[in-house]
Order: sequence, then structure tokens, then C-alpha cells
Amino acid sequence: MRFCLLLISLLLGACSAMPPAFEIEGIREVSYAQVSENTQSYKDTLVQWGGVIINVNHEQNASLMQVMFYPLDYYGRPEIDKPSAGYFIVKSSETLDPENYAASREVVVVGSVAGKTEVSASYGNTSLPLIEATAIHLWPIAYRDNYYRYCPTCYFRQLFW
Repeated sequence: MRFCLLLISLLLGACSAMPPAFEIEGIREVSYAQVSENTQSYKDTLVQWGGVIINVNHEQNASLMQVMFYPLDYYGRPEIDKPSAGYFIVKSSETLDPENYAASREVVVVGSVAGKTEVSASYGNTSLPLIEATAIHLWPIAYRDNYYRYCPTCYFRQLFW
């Protein structure tokens, strides 16, 4: 009986979606639209946003990552099959390796809203929400295709929740 309980707890624990660094207290569920419309009201608010990396640029003491915003699913993964709400910029004090943080990779970021930053685009300049990163999680490339195959409890959660 003890063995069965141990086995069940290991199986359930092995399928956790996000690393422990993302279990930060004080994260508020604030939508992209709310922050875009009134950035000053949400300044210093801790958010958890995700999406797909567009590009990474390096400054003297930081890396700036442009991300196409997508809502997160139950497991904390960007729902890339839903419409994107726009773009945001992630500022990291760590140097983000362009090999790992390549375009089209899925990413989730926890950080505080720092305001807006000007970005030049093909159609002109635009201002995007700026997030000062506390934690960054890259989803493995092959993970989406095999997500439910290797995580039986995740599969059952998908069916019943």
C-alpha cells in the first residue's frame, strides 16, 4: 500500500508544468490589454506572461527580448493556437544566449511591469509594455508534441478539466 501511494505521488509530482521559480507570491492576473492601455496604473505589478520569442537584443548590462503575447493555459504554457494580443519586451539582467532564446521558441516570464519602451518596426515606432524579468522559462522545442503522451496525469486533466 505504501508503495502504491509513493508511486502515485511521484507520478503526480513529475508532471508539474512550471519550475518552482514560478511559484512566486504576489503575481497578479492582469491582461495584456489592461497594461497596454494604462501602463502607469500597473507599474511595479508582478505578472506572469508568455508567448513566442521574436528576437533578442543585447545592451550594455541587459538583454531585451521581444515576445509575441499569448494567453497561458492551465499548465502555464502559451496557447499559440489562440489569437495574439500584441507584443511586449522582456528586460533581463542576465545575458540571454541567442542560441537558446531563438525566434519562435515558447517562453513564460515572471516580472514586474516597468512601463513602456519605444521599438522601431517596419511601419514606424511603437511603444510596447516592458517587463523586468524575475524568472524566465523556455519550453522545450519537442515538448508540445509529446506533452500528453509522457504525462498521463496531464492527459487526464485535459480530458476532465
